[in-house]
Amino acid sequence: MSRIVHYLNDANHVAAFQNYFGIRRKLDKTNSPKSKRIDKVDVVEDEHDLKFVAEEFEINNRFWFYLFHFGTALGGEMFYSLMFPCWFWNIDGAVGRRIGVIWCLSMYIGQGLKDIICWPRPACPPAIRAHQQWALEYGMPSTHAMVSITVPFAAHFFTTSRYDYPGYLGVLAACIFCILVSSSRIYLGMHSLADIVAGILLGVVLLVVLVPLTDAVDSFLLTHPASPGILMTTAVTLMLMYPGSKYSSAKEDTAIIMGSTFGLMFGSWMCYQMGSIRGPPLEPPYAIIWPSLEMWGLSLLRTVIGLVTVIATRAVMKPVSSRIMRSLLQSHKGSNSKDDEASITIGSKLMCYALMGIDVICFAPALFRLLNIERPTFHTEV
Repeated sequence: MSRIVHYLNDANHVAAFQNYFGIRRKLDKTNSPKSKRIDKVDVVEDEHDLKFVAEEFEINNRFWFYLFHFGTALGGEMFYSLMFPCWFWNIDGAVGRRIGVIWCLSMYIGQGLKDIICWPRPACPPAIRAHQQWALEYGMPSTHAMVSITVPFAAHFFTTSRYDYPGYLGVLAACIFCILVSSSRIYLGMHSLADIVAGILLGVVLLVVLVPLTDAVDSFLLTHPASPGILMTTAVTLMLMYPGSKYSSAKEDTAIIMGSTFGLMFGSWMCYQMGSIRGPPLEPPYAIIWPSLEMWGLSLLRTVIGLVTVIATRAVMKPVSSRIMRSLLQSHKGSNSKDDEASITIGSKLMCYALMGIDVICFAPALFRLLNIERPTFHTEV
């Protein structure tokens, strides 16, 4: 087993994959590779002060370059960036909540394992680090690979009996999503084969465990009177239990994800208590209705207005949440200033993005109703 792991973790495989798809290290005038060995920093005192300098490389095939960059964004910042606007389009609220819970738990477990296992990313050279973002995080397991399994296949499981569409199309789309996102991480030199395989296997395990429980969990969190307290306690406890006492970018990303999910679930609970979320008028499966020009126009209008409210919420809550955290820590005299700054950053991210989640699921749709542009089935999905 150790030989297999060592083989899969060999950075030469990453370099060979990159070379095959047209990404190569630049050569200097002596025709020798112009490179400097870059590995993961073993001990990071303060990642705020660290900057990653990308290696010089050349692209011989622009198609693969843009495709794999799209793939890595699809499994990372693009997925997160699209999560909020999707609520303003035509996303199924019940499916969206369930996917959100699985996505949140997958990312928390994956990010936490990175800071427990502490495996460095592929050595450079022989691999080429073609992406700056997340370069200072550890590599095992690949959270992109985990998301590439849990999110699309969970979406397929939750929609296959809810909507009338060929099941094989859902499986095909999920497989394409998984292959594109996972392979993009190797192309960019961010993960070894071992990181990808571990992420995929862990994603499969999480699907098997979480999918059967998600319906019951969603129903409980949506309807139970104690749901807000449980959600808040769970979010804070999980962040306090996050591995490692020092600040890390992985921990900050986890706080953003936890806060967003907490906000979406708490906002859904508020809507249910006010009666705006209720059961669908018809039993599934539902026919898929392709949007008309009017529906596209209203979706675009909701998206623009909704994003304005989200940006405004973030602009207001970012300094407010930071001040709240600083006031809470003032009573702790003699504490380490770096630890204080880390706690302020994590706590403010948690609060800020929780309010953004509440805005997305509760306040913005209320504004849509006031403007008579709401999506009719948005608040009728349990």
